[in-house]
Amino acid sequence: MSGVSERSKLPLKLNSDTKKDPPLPAGGRAALIYAAAGGLWIVFSGLSANFILGGSHTVRLTAALIVCGLLFVCASAVIIHLVAIRIDLAWKPPTEGEAISTAFFRNFPGMAYRYSPDPDHSFDFISPGAVELTGLPACELSKMQTLSDMVFEEDREAIRAEIVNALAAKLPFKLMYRIRAADGHTKWVWEQGLGIYSPKGELEAIEGFLVDISGRKRIEEALRRSEQLYMALAESISDAIFMVDEDRYIVSVNRAFLDLFGYSREEVIGQTIGMLHPSEESFRDFGELRHQMERGPVRVEWELMKKSGEVFPVEGTFSVIEGAGGKTGGHVGIVRDITERKRVEKELREYREHLEEMVQERTRELREAQAALVQREKLKTLGATAAEVAHEFRNPLVSIGGFARRLQKKHPDSSEAEIILRETERLETILNRLSDYLRPVDMKPSECHVNTILSESVALLAPQLEKKKVTLHMELQDDLPTAHVDPAILTQVFVAMIRNSMGIMDQEKEMTLKTYHGDRNVYVDMTSPVAGNRLLDPELMLLPFEESLKGTGISSTFKLLKEMGGTLSFARHGSKVKFTVSLVKCHEGDHEKPATERQSG
Repeated sequence: MSGVSERSKLPLKLNSDTKKDPPLPAGGRAALIYAAAGGLWIVFSGLSANFILGGSHTVRLTAALIVCGLLFVCASAVIIHLVAIRIDLAWKPPTEGEAISTAFFRNFPGMAYRYSPDPDHSFDFISPGAVELTGLPACELSKMQTLSDMVFEEDREAIRAEIVNALAAKLPFKLMYRIRAADGHTKWVWEQGLGIYSPKGELEAIEGFLVDISGRKRIEEALRRSEQLYMALAESISDAIFMVDEDRYIVSVNRAFLDLFGYSREEVIGQTIGMLHPSEESFRDFGELRHQMERGPVRVEWELMKKSGEVFPVEGTFSVIEGAGGKTGGHVGIVRDITERKRVEKELREYREHLEEMVQERTRELREAQAALVQREKLKTLGATAAEVAHEFRNPLVSIGGFARRLQKKHPDSSEAEIILRETERLETILNRLSDYLRPVDMKPSECHVNTILSESVALLAPQLEKKKVTLHMELQDDLPTAHVDPAILTQVFVAMIRNSMGIMDQEKEMTLKTYHGDRNVYVDMTSPVAGNRLLDPELMLLPFEESLKGTGISSTFKLLKEMGGTLSFARHGSKVKFTVSLVKCHEGDHEKPATERQSG
């Protein structure tokens, strides 16, 4: 209730009696009727007594009584007339304003009051709505203490201070507090009042009203809980959420929005949504979507800008917030960063576009690996056989060679001895070549730039290329990955392959060197024209038995590449042959993995 200290002792009095119109007619008419009726009664009663009693004395006595009675009636009529006039003067019919005021207070949904600031603090007026507000009958509301006790104790001091300060400043006071009604239910009430002052500035009375606002408070509490639930939900979502008003100014954002765009909440609230667009054109074009939003939520992909200036793609769902009267009150947007998804989509698109090329490359790698595996197995079998043959043949050849030299000394002109000696030396050369082929190579692999090694190898052979008038075309990939190889051995391989290519060329003196890479390997292609049938059997080229130009003499090259974990393949297309060197890319951990282990794996 209102001030506890100021009004705790105010007595409460409910003025529920209502004055009614007096049933009496006008004063003069009432007096005349009274006098006439009284006079007739006195005369009639006197005459009746005289007729019954008779006698002269009786007549005189009756006449005296009639005269006295008439005098009393006349005097009474005068008194009645004066009283009636007094009553007419005292009672006035209610004016139109008073009637309206009475109807208002009878129907007022609360409690209107007026009380005096005297020591008794008695109420001058309380509207009928006080009973419904408090739940107490009028007789119990006759004391202010009863009404004040309904106020929650923790609210009383604040209420008292507010009223005292307002009366001291001669200002109205507005309060909102809780009371406990007679049925035990808690009610929220709104009180507004002011002091009534005399011309001298003295407080004469306090007037005001109280209304029940419990329903409004319940709605406010439900709205507050709803807002809390919404904020908790919005803050827990990983997507960025923002709301703008009808003029596209930001009114609310969640934590994910701040994390995504890099702003603080103070930097964005109240700012135009244009701060997120990379250009004025983007902001204007996005505004055109509002017409689509009126028909339902719109899902689009757009580019927005972070605080750092980074422009990135987003996917968002945008919808209308309905305002008062069904009008658009703003918009809400939910966006997410799709940079990673766009990157993956681009990779997939490129992958699909180059799928056929990748399949061909992978097929070629598999073919090369299969050919290398077959060749490796052949050489493994050959190695075991050749080692045994070399051992068994060397001792007889030494003996045959010795006897051939003795025969040549004894018979210098013997052609048979010369033939035996020459063939013996040829067989010893083959055995030495075989021994060298089977002897393991000491490898020292490291991370190497293939383009550099190839360029140095070409530089070493520059005089020979110039002498044979060979035109060299080099197509080296700029961003070629490094390979895990022995640089000295790889130089030896390139030099041997270029020399052999020059040896099998026809009159067309052109050679093309090309480098490129795949998923796991670095490749070097050497393409050159070939003369006639110098490559009769491709498999025999890799064996250590061919000599001169019947083969290419690159068996040792194949062996060296195999030791480094690489392969050598070739293909003939018409008059040209292409040798392809495949080397292992230098991945993390390759430096600690020996080439022999890579080969066995």
